[in-house]
Amino acid sequence: MQNAKVKRFIKEGRGQGTGKDYIPWVKTSDYSSKGRATRIQGIKTKRIHHLHSDNQLRAFLIFEHSEAVLDIRESYPLLDLMEVIDDKEGLRLDKFTDADGYPLIICTTFLLTVRGEGGEERLIARTVKNTSELAKKITLEKLEIERRYWEARGVDWKIITEKQLPRQLCENIEWCRETLLQDMQEDGLANALLAYIQNNTSIPIKLLLNEFEYEEGLEPGKALWLFRYLLATKCLEVNIENAINLAATLEELK
Repeated sequence: MQNAKVKRFIKEGRGQGTGKDYIPWVKTSDYSSKGRATRIQGIKTKRIHHLHSDNQLRAFLIFEHSEAVLDIRESYPLLDLMEVIDDKEGLRLDKFTDADGYPLIICTTFLLTVRGEGGEERLIARTVKNTSELAKKITLEKLEIERRYWEARGVDWKIITEKQLPRQLCENIEWCRETLLQDMQEDGLANALLAYIQNNTSIPIKLLLNEFEYEEGLEPGKALWLFRYLLATKCLEVNIENAINLAATLEELK
């Protein structure tokens, strides 16, 4: 039983496809968001992702940064929920209906395709919630529906809260990834900077960047851009969970 809106969304292809062809069930333009809604260009998927809170954005940044994550599908709808869940005992599905009695479409925040250590690909599902929301009965009832759905499909499902989303880590990833959104034609220059830094690990990064710009005749800020690119591509290893202090040496940043 579907209302006109659900039928329209399905016709639009929402919740279908993978990679660049996937269309999220809920777009940022559909509803007002309690948090800050974000539309962000995906580097791995080559499409715009629609995120509805700061925590969703932070989770997305961490997923995208992980080499194990191959595809990210946000606002994934459980369209076949009634068919998939055999054990409906105790589920309050009646609470998740619209004013006309039609079932609301329950979504999982992220459905990820990941590669295991053995190279095998599998799906995992992650729901992002604030810890404050977990005190609400309606939230717990929805989460139980999600849990049973993914259990029935044999997919690993977990809840992620702000406690698993370190702000500094996410800020660092966001600061670096911007360089990956532009078509870089300067790998040779980036490699030269990499060697320059690795050969001077006891000299502060800021000083090295200034010296590199001077020696190469680069415009101000170019070396910093290349430094961020090296971090984004993981060619230069630092502890990305800590603040990246340019006054520190490479040894101190590791």
